[in-house]
Amino acid sequence: MEIIHERPSQRLHYRVTAPMRVAVGEQSFDAVDWGLGGCRIAGVFRDLPEVGTSHELLCTLPFQGFNITLKADAKVIRLDEEKGEVAYRFVQLGERETALMQHFVEDLVRGKMTDVADTIVRIDTPVTPVPTKPDPNPVEAMPVRRWPVRQIVMTLFYFALGAVVFGYVGLYVFATLFRLEVTSAVVTSERQAITAPANGRVLSAQHGIGDIVAAGQVLLVMEDGRHEETLRRAQTALASTRAELAETEALLAEENRKAEGYALVARNNVRQAGSQVEGLELARENALLKVERMRSLAKKGLALADDVEAAELELKSVISDLERKQIHIRELEELIAGGDSVRLFTGNAFAGRLEEMKARVARLKSQETFQASMVEDLMDKETRLKVAAPFAGLVRERDILEGTAAKQGEPLLVLEKSGSEEVSAYLTQDEVLHIRLGTTANIFVPSENRWVTGTVDHIDRTDGFVDEVSETFRFRAPDARSAKVTLIPDGSAFPASGTPITVYFERHRNNLVFRTAQQLVSGR
Repeated sequence: MEIIHERPSQRLHYRVTAPMRVAVGEQSFDAVDWGLGGCRIAGVFRDLPEVGTSHELLCTLPFQGFNITLKADAKVIRLDEEKGEVAYRFVQLGERETALMQHFVEDLVRGKMTDVADTIVRIDTPVTPVPTKPDPNPVEAMPVRRWPVRQIVMTLFYFALGAVVFGYVGLYVFATLFRLEVTSAVVTSERQAITAPANGRVLSAQHGIGDIVAAGQVLLVMEDGRHEETLRRAQTALASTRAELAETEALLAEENRKAEGYALVARNNVRQAGSQVEGLELARENALLKVERMRSLAKKGLALADDVEAAELELKSVISDLERKQIHIRELEELIAGGDSVRLFTGNAFAGRLEEMKARVARLKSQETFQASMVEDLMDKETRLKVAAPFAGLVRERDILEGTAAKQGEPLLVLEKSGSEEVSAYLTQDEVLHIRLGTTANIFVPSENRWVTGTVDHIDRTDGFVDEVSETFRFRAPDARSAKVTLIPDGSAFPASGTPITVYFERHRNNLVFRTAQQLVSGR
């Protein structure tokens, strides 16, 4: 018996010659043979592909009246130009396509063909493969000293997972019982509006929003509207005083002329009064003689008593007129002896205001000198007004531009004081009862991803109860954040104002159980 040794086949899959139509691009060919590893086609090619190029193949299998089309990525591995044959090797074949082709090839090889609908349904139904071979490493065959690595690893894993879970639960319970988280908090700082000290135009504003200024540094320069107004009033008053002085000097000159006339009239009046005195003295002597005659006649019974009384009355009247004239003469002589103070006596009042006019002129001249010096000082004074920073800080707002006019009291800049940052946290009425003054709180800054500490400095439970319009207290809902807690930095500085933060307060319980336990511990 002769033994022939044949070379073993290098194929990994069965090759079948069952009909299969292969479409390459726009051309379609019949497969000479095919399998799970690839296919070989023959026909008239427009352009033969090159070895090593990749193509997309559409393989169609006619089976029991169905055309099953499969899509596969293939690569050219062999080329026969004389026969017009091209061999492809499947590079990428889907799981469904592989299972369908494998089932088709195995049924052809075994001679067992089933209904194609049942084949497709079984292939599309996901099943869990069950191994039919025995376990190569049964537990009985395992060495006795082999470590249960998998069990140890899983045990350690569950121990670690349990530690993480219980640690998280413990921290959550601790945070719930002894910590209070408040996310409605923000960093605030003291701000002051810089207003215009007077009416005027802004000449220069050197600083913009975001600039840092020192205390006393010039923020802006503007015209001093008060200086201009004061200068105009002083000039107006000076002009009015000069006009009144000129008028008064003219009246004084006229009064001097009148005084000369008053002196002449006064001397004439003295002379006239002297002549009248002489006549009154003669009338007195006549009246006296008449009285004596009437008395003698009355004694003889030749005159009546009424005639005597009439004569006596006439005598008294003449004597009275004489005395008034003598007094008037003495007054005129005294006035004449006074020199410039001579004024004309009209009988009821004195005419002429010479000394009054001189005093008025002197007063107006002194007033003119003072007002002129004040106007000169105002004209030499600096007309620009400098507005300085009251404290070191940061320019937050700028409400005016250079060259624009501003009224007194109008806001120009908003300055934020450096180092005055504090935290304002808004809490509900229930939460604020758990906070104590002087306690330390942990503050997390999300925007900077860092922690800082602060101290509770002020607690205002009714901050949100005040109505901003009427400034009266009004009720707020219990769940509204109407209480305000202020914190100051404890060590490191707070971030810039306006930064949102999260505050973790120390929670101090106020319920009956905790209070009773605290009293028992303290022995009260």
